[in-house]
Parts: sequence; C-alpha cells; structure tokens
Amino acid sequence: MADAEREVDDAPSGNVLSVQELNDRIASVVQDTPALNGVRCIGEVTDLHQNSTALYFTLTDGDAELPCMLWANRYQKMDADLEDGTEVILEGDIDYWTEGGKIDLKPWEVIVVGDGDQAAAVERLRSELEERGWFDDEQKQRPPAFPERVGVVTSLRGDARYDIQNAIHEQDPTVDILVKDATVQGSEAPTSIANGIHHLDRSENVDAIIVGRGGGSDSNLQAFNTERVAEAIFTANTSIVTAIGHTDDRLIADQVADVATITPTAAGEYIVNSREEFFAGEVKPLAQQLDAAYETFQQEHEHERELAEAVDEAAAPEGLPPVYYKAAIAVLLLLLLAITGLWLGVI
Repeated sequence: MADAEREVDDAPSGNVLSVQELNDRIASVVQDTPALNGVRCIGEVTDLHQNSTALYFTLTDGDAELPCMLWANRYQKMDADLEDGTEVILEGDIDYWTEGGKIDLKPWEVIVVGDGDQAAAVERLRSELEERGWFDDEQKQRPPAFPERVGVVTSLRGDARYDIQNAIHEQDPTVDILVKDATVQGSEAPTSIANGIHHLDRSENVDAIIVGRGGGSDSNLQAFNTERVAEAIFTANTSIVTAIGHTDDRLIADQVADVATITPTAAGEYIVNSREEFFAGEVKPLAQQLDAAYETFQQEHEHERELAEAVDEAAAPEGLPPVYYKAAIAVLLLLLLAITGLWLGVI
C-alpha cells in the first residue's frame, strides 16, 4: 500500500487518472480516516452466502444497506451463527476493495442480538395470510393458454420489461402487451405495485397479468413481502403470474400468486404457449388416441359381422343349396318338352 500511496501523492493535480489510480486514492482516504476504523454497527443480516474463503452478506436496518465480508477462518472461531434475518452488532473496519471499487465492512467481532424485526414481521404476515387461506391451491386460477392481451406491472426503466416482452413475442408476436409503470423498490413500491395490479385488473380487459422485476437483495425485494401487494394479487379477478428475479420462494407475493416464476423471461415463456408446442404436446396425442379408438371400433365391427355370417351359415338346412334344385327342375322340364315334341312329331 505504501507504493500506492506514493503513486497517489505523486499524481499531479488535474491529470487524468486510470481507474486503478483513482481507486487507490479512494482506498487511501478510507484507510486513513479514523472515523471508518473500529466502527460498531447494528442491523439485520440479509442475502447471506458463503464460499470456502469468506461469508458475504448485507447489513440493513430496513432503509439503508451496507455490504459486509467476513473471513471464513475468523467466522469459525466466533461464537455466532449467522443466517438471514439475524440481528447483529458488528465491530470492524470499513474497507475499500480497489479491484471492484466497492466499500464494505469487515467485522472482527459479531454479537448476535436475536431475530431481526424485519424478518420477524415478514414471518408474522406469512403466518396470518396462510391462516386466511391466501396460499391455498384452490384459490389459484390458471391463466388462459392463448391470451390475446397481457398486462405487465413493472418499472419502465428496468430490463424486466424487455425480458417479458421478448419472451412473449418470441412465442406469439400477435399478443398485445400493456405495461403499467410501477416503482418496484423502496417505500413507495408496495402502493405503486398494488395500484398497477388494480388498474390492469379492473380497466384494461387483459387476460393475464405479470408482476415482477429483476433480481436484487432481500431489502430491494421487500415490497413483494407486504400485505398491500399480497392483497392486490389475491383480490384480482385476472390471473396473476409473479416474475421476481430470485432463486427461492420466500417472497409472500409468490405464494399468493396463481403462478410464480423465477425470472421475467420465464414468466413471458409461461404465459404464452407456443401453438406448435401445444399442438405437439396436447392436440396430436389426442388425435392419435382418436385414430386408435376408431381402428378398434372397426375391428370389433368386422368381428361382429363375421360372427353374424357364421350364425347364418350354421342355421341354413343341410344338403345342396336351393339353386341347384332349381337348375335340375329346369333341365327336367326341357327334357320333357323335347320328348313330347318327338312323340307328337313336331320336332
């Protein structure tokens, strides 16, 4: 770091810096600021994940977030069991990662306070809604297989909007898509999302509604854990598909929705069936079953006809068929006429 500090000190004022040079300058400021060393901070652990080297998580108080990194060997020596929703007091240094250009807190001490308020509130709401039956399968309604108009509640500035549109139109370019702009993160997000659902459900005559956004931290996705959004989904007359970019099913909105998909693209692919795939997967097997049933019917009918003919033959009198008797009588009559003609001398 001494070399880096020397480079920073030697950099003439006004020179254009490389990213590495600027990041080194920021790192030196962070490290030389006493107020950022040995800090203590209380918050709730979210987005915890780890590898063999370190634990990574976000510390949040519900309004603000701070990335944290804890070395795995240090964590193993601590009397702390961290998981999402754990409220902790961290003591450590603020660090600036020059390669990635990010600030985080590197704690050397972790004090577990208990379950975080935010996580506890979500679990209380989840229990209440489960008791009301909002997650029950019988409350779900299946979206139409071939919707003509799909409503989308998401941010007009987010990539999720385009992921949904592209996925739908790759399946069926004739589908009309109506996007309702919504704030999908922050304190205004629950009301904005709920209003978007209500608007599309009641006034735009859509066949199905997709509600979603791209991925994010647990804190960023909190709007989808609120009763306001859950109620808008549950009370909608139109089937609702959630498309929130995440990999688990902890969000309450997913549990209330008629269908939950893990990405906006997956939602677009789900909501509009490919007509070719539908024909191959649904119609063609039915046609094959119908052909097989008709062939079986024909075979049974042929068998019955053969049985009827066998019965007729069995019921007929023994001896020559009647036609032979008729022919013999005709021959005898001809002979009699011939003899009579000879006897009368007319032949």
